[in-house]
Amino acid sequence: MNQQITSYPKGSRKFSTLKSIRWLLLLGFTSLAFAAFSKPPINNQSANNQQFEAGRRIYMEGILPSGKPLKGKRANSVEVEGAAAACETCHRRSGMGSLEGNIVVTPITGRFLFANENNRPIALVDPRAPKNVSRAHSPYTQASLAKAIRKGINVGNRLLSPLMPHYDLSNAEVKAVMAYLRQLSADLSPGVGEDTLHFATVVTPGVDPKKQEAMLGMMQKAFTQRNASQEDYSGRMRMPIDLLPRTLRNWQLTVWELKGAPDTWAGQLAEKYRKEPVFAVISGLSNTTWQPVHAFCQQEKIPCMLPSTTLPATETAFYSLYYSRGVALEADVLAKYLRDQGKNAPHRIVQVYRDDEVGRTAAKALTEALRDSGIQVESRVLSGQDEPDLNVAMKDIANEDGLMLWLRPADLSAVSKIMPTLPATRTFASGFLEEENYASMPKAWQPQIRIVYPYELGEKRQKNIVALKKWLQSWNLPLVDETFQSEVFFNLLFLTDLSSQMLDNLYRDYMVERAEDMLSLGSNVSAYPHLSSARGQRFASKGAYIARFAENGKLVAETNWIVP
Repeated sequence: MNQQITSYPKGSRKFSTLKSIRWLLLLGFTSLAFAAFSKPPINNQSANNQQFEAGRRIYMEGILPSGKPLKGKRANSVEVEGAAAACETCHRRSGMGSLEGNIVVTPITGRFLFANENNRPIALVDPRAPKNVSRAHSPYTQASLAKAIRKGINVGNRLLSPLMPHYDLSNAEVKAVMAYLRQLSADLSPGVGEDTLHFATVVTPGVDPKKQEAMLGMMQKAFTQRNASQEDYSGRMRMPIDLLPRTLRNWQLTVWELKGAPDTWAGQLAEKYRKEPVFAVISGLSNTTWQPVHAFCQQEKIPCMLPSTTLPATETAFYSLYYSRGVALEADVLAKYLRDQGKNAPHRIVQVYRDDEVGRTAAKALTEALRDSGIQVESRVLSGQDEPDLNVAMKDIANEDGLMLWLRPADLSAVSKIMPTLPATRTFASGFLEEENYASMPKAWQPQIRIVYPYELGEKRQKNIVALKKWLQSWNLPLVDETFQSEVFFNLLFLTDLSSQMLDNLYRDYMVERAEDMLSLGSNVSAYPHLSSARGQRFASKGAYIARFAENGKLVAETNWIVP
């Protein structure tokens, strides 16, 4: 075997070994240095996102980064934990505070906590008192915020409200909360321009053209009136709230008129919103489902304020506020009324309805509401207005039965032609579906029939709508549908008050929260007896009368206001 050996002089080899060691050491240091420099840098954005998310969970959910529930203790030693301890419980998801009774919770967003003299915002903390605005204070630091969170002492070394829990948060957890607060309600919402505030209203297919024209005419006049009134205060007395600084923005209205089947509305709404983002959806008109609009507003986080719809969405969601639950409310009111009759209640109630979204919803709601009541519910579909269809729907109804007619005026008129007198002593009809149109109802029916009536009656009703009638006259606008137009009118006045109270804090979440606080505070110019809301409530009117026809043909209340 041939083996080649290379020999080195001793000195040379030693030198070479030392040199090799030095090169190895140098190579090692170089490799370490290269590894250090070539190692992916720490992703600050990722770290910031993690910190923000940790702060969000503490604020919104009452969950610590460890996954354990947040715990706090109030000055009266009452302990709170988890969701009940979350900051959002009192300061709300917008961070702009809340009002409950006489308890005022002030804003804690970064814009308010960390502001200095040069960039301090203003918020009206109590809508009942225009001079009650957020107070100036020194900017919070991490140390002063930690002191407020842990000990309930503010940046001015004063005790916070005893209702404010004390939280034993670590420095890292305080930093996380600070990170979240700095970004909370930091930017104005979409639809807010430098000098314009954009709104939309939604009209679904198949609505009454006269009602649509009336609504749009009222909204356009109200927007014109509002824009003109803020340009120059001369000629009218300035209210205290007018003196608070704000950016003057004109209102702009866009009409989103939908077409086709409801399952296509989401795409239409998305395209309209893409072309022109709006701050909120105001009013709106539909005589069928509102669910696609409801879902779109929730998805895009757009306030949807008080549309006129017989069939609002069934589930409660943060961004939509309704006048009532429509026919589902009527079903619950009727069920409570019948249950309260006890032994005098009918053993069977027959309900007749059209096989459409509204009819099915009403029939299902009444069936559910009377479950386990001892009253048998029989549901019948009215297929058409021909005599054979009518006879099938109305056959074999006895005098001792109850009869609920979930029918619109045209169908009721058709039924009356084959039944000049009612077969059941206790017959009911839907006030929502009748839409105040009782002219087609035979006088022979009036002694027996009762209307589940979700509006105010008599002199109180007339007192509520005086302002509407005067306003329509002043703008030479027609009174087409008193109940419907009172809804539009109330909403326009409410929007005016709401936006005025928000000042420059134009955040969608804050709009919804302030609406909850303010809905019951203003004048009621609607056809409803009372409108109110609170945190988590999304239906402003919560009951109905059982009404009968008086001898003069006018409706009068037979019962007190029934809240199921």
